[in-house]
Amino acid sequence: MKSRKETNNNLTRRDFLKRTSASAIGVSLLGSYPFNSSASYKNLISPKSKVVLIRSSKVINSEGTVNRLLLKEMLNIAITQFSGKKNATEFWKTNFSLNETIGLKVNTLGLNSISGSPLIDHFNALTTVILDSFSTSDFKMENFITWDRSEEELVSAGFTIQKENGKPKVIANVESRRGSGGIGYSEEEFPVGEKSTHISKILTEMCSSLINIPVMKDHGTAGFTGALKNHYGSINNARDFHSNNCTNPGIPEINLIPVIRNKQKLIIADALLGVFNGGPRWDRNNMFTYGGILVSTDPVAIDRIMLNIINERRKIEGLSEISNNFAKHITIAKELGLGTDNLNEIDFKEINFDLS
Repeated sequence: MKSRKETNNNLTRRDFLKRTSASAIGVSLLGSYPFNSSASYKNLISPKSKVVLIRSSKVINSEGTVNRLLLKEMLNIAITQFSGKKNATEFWKTNFSLNETIGLKVNTLGLNSISGSPLIDHFNALTTVILDSFSTSDFKMENFITWDRSEEELVSAGFTIQKENGKPKVIANVESRRGSGGIGYSEEEFPVGEKSTHISKILTEMCSSLINIPVMKDHGTAGFTGALKNHYGSINNARDFHSNNCTNPGIPEINLIPVIRNKQKLIIADALLGVFNGGPRWDRNNMFTYGGILVSTDPVAIDRIMLNIINERRKIEGLSEISNNFAKHITIAKELGLGTDNLNEIDFKEINFDLS
């Protein structure tokens, strides 16, 4: 696995602790975003879509083990810098109901070669600190569901399937990758361009809100997989949407489905590790440590930032960049009003958590 390349970031942890006010930092922090995702980015409080990236060289070691205490502190800073709230508790209580059921949609595909190793620790680590943050904010853990396409893939990422009431659940659409068992998919058929799909009952029937927790990988067909493509794990027939680089119809149109678009309230991207080549499968030779998490409500903007990160790594590795024409679903998603991929329309804030 490749080690992270040190970069000059905008704000160190020491700077952050010294300069706690938004005016001192010199960044216009937003109040609460209106989380009706049917509104385009132009209708948000700020004329720009906001993306916050926080990194630390100490949060994940070379073997893949995550420092959860450090990660939780990073999450709190990322949430406060994104929202302008005093702390994560204030943000959670402002934007989520204490009694609603909240889904955490992860992406655990392609882990065969590293399953059982510490390199999968980041999956469980990030969901754990998110749940811990909600728990200390008086949310009931029994109202949370961590989920993905199959139980088999969740287990490969280090999760334990948990279906009992009174506890946070870990469940899936189906039991195995072959598609049997599990919670299943909606009876309702949702149009996707000239095609159609059925959506996970976890999203249509069990969750009132969704936090999208994508990973950061290149993809042999789509060019890149992040927040937008994570919803291929929310439908029953993803294979039907892989032509033309997963577009027309594909990734953008699936994200337009109202139940997906309206229930998704936040994106917390796992950029602790990334895959710069050979994705979507995780392979030690094509992985790199990045030590970051990103927060946004705009799936297009956050995917644009993460694709740039992947391309920066590919340049270091002597590979050609993933072109906009290859990862065309990002631009098409912008054209359909799902967000913006224009860097001039993205309020991007990068924080270096490390002590200088």
